[in-house]
Amino acid sequence: MNNATDYNLNAYASEIAVDIFTEHCLDRDAAQESVWQSVDGSEWVIYHHKAHELCLNCNTDQGEQAIDDMGGFPANSTYNSMASLIVYNEIEARVSDALNTLFEIAEEMEAA
Repeated sequence: MNNATDYNLNAYASEIAVDIFTEHCLDRDAAQESVWQSVDGSEWVIYHHKAHELCLNCNTDQGEQAIDDMGGFPANSTYNSMASLIVYNEIEARVSDALNTLFEIAEEMEAA
């Protein structure tokens, strides 16, 4: 993903989900386990300037909600670590949503 936009972020998350689904198409639990590993290594998470760009240009409601659900930011969080944590949770949510959709489609096709 070159530019942080919601459209590009959705495409990026879908691409990760397809890769995970292809690798673990019969094992939903293993696929879900791979989500955090894939997202944790994302350049949008590990490089603070990219995390800030994504926070600035994309809807990060899911990422922010996940942090609220966990009780907020850890103590002594920095501006940079907050941006990375928001982005991690946002991408994880979008990848998980896309992955769940792929499994639902596969299950519907299997039932047909």
